[in-house]
Amino acid sequence: MAVSYDNVWFNYILDPIRDFFITEYSYGKIYIAPSILHQDPFSIRIWGNSNTTISYNQSEWVKRYSNEISLYEIETKPGEAFYKQFLNDAERIYQLLFTKNYVSTTVGSTTLNYYDGVVESMEINEFTGIEEEIGGLNVCKFVFNVTLSRIT
Repeated sequence: MAVSYDNVWFNYILDPIRDFFITEYSYGKIYIAPSILHQDPFSIRIWGNSNTTISYNQSEWVKRYSNEISLYEIETKPGEAFYKQFLNDAERIYQLLFTKNYVSTTVGSTTLNYYDGVVESMEINEFTGIEEEIGGLNVCKFVFNVTLSRIT
């Protein structure tokens, strides 16, 4: 018996998150990657950090997916106006994620829904890896967790 396969995490969670940011922002780079790829004045990076199986049986599984959304803004001479805009952009992302706590996505003939989306945390200027070497970089990282169930 052949098993059908769907790239659930990418197709039904990460890609829809990227799509609603692309719809919301007409500027900057919005991409899926494990680390920063662009050193533009404004970008949003999306990545899946981990998942946990909540339930698993012969006909269905349910997982909780932890995703990181990173807002990057570069300003070599930041002042109060820059920080006001940076915090405004961070709050805008938080509110967008709040409104996207349930998303239904169809790929081919399969429709799956993520639900119970919640921003678990938000950290500002906690740099990792190459981020520490980029002059003028400011980052706000969100942990956005969602649940998805798949009936097989």
